[in-house]
Amino acid sequence: MQHLRIAIHLHTNYSFDSNFAPEQVVDAAEREGLDCIAITDHDAIDGARRARDLGRVRVIVGSEISTRDGHLIGLFLEKGIPAGLPALDTAEAIHAQGGVVLAPHPFASLCSGSLLRRTKDLLGHLDGIEIHNAQNPLGWQDRRAARFADRHNLPGYVGADTHIAGQLAPAWQEMPAFEGADGFRVALRAARPHFGRFGVKYLTHMGYRHFRDKLGFRPGRGFGANYWRMRGARAEVGVQGTG
Repeated sequence: MQHLRIAIHLHTNYSFDSNFAPEQVVDAAEREGLDCIAITDHDAIDGARRARDLGRVRVIVGSEISTRDGHLIGLFLEKGIPAGLPALDTAEAIHAQGGVVLAPHPFASLCSGSLLRRTKDLLGHLDGIEIHNAQNPLGWQDRRAARFADRHNLPGYVGADTHIAGQLAPAWQEMPAFEGADGFRVALRAARPHFGRFGVKYLTHMGYRHFRDKLGFRPGRGFGANYWRMRGARAEVGVQGTG
């Protein structure tokens, strides 16, 4: 059976907190030998569409959506889903498109936007749990997510959560070949995770950008194509930060 190397939870500069252009993401995916990438920009799908339209690497169009209760990832999206809805309504909107609902970094305190205790409220609506986040240095929080997934018979996946140009995916999974959202759900249960984390240089860079965002400084040209629009959306719904 054919297997795919797939990286899930990647950001381009269509996210407010990323400087990784779609073309650079695709270049990095080819360089790192990935067969498929799931691009999940914050409350946007245009960056994923742009990468997909390059036609060089298989791209799943997704989004990391800011709900009132924390972040949810939707994959296989045909249209964007607005920020600021309750998490349950967001999950239902993803499924209404035939998409896949994932919970990114559910218990990670350093990734603002984590669902935390709200994760349990979404049981029955989640298709997968992020059991390892390459941007989160606190491994015990990932282990908590893995235990949650096991306890509730949910498939786990490892998320790259990439924002900064350079290395694309220190964490990825090997999955059986699949077609469409239904095939992805089946393949995810058979995934073999490859764990890894970003190094100190990346984390320092990301921390600086997060701090700059908190202080309200305007990023330099090319950093976050939708930065100010996204800041306004987060201020309106009370969900801010990276993840």
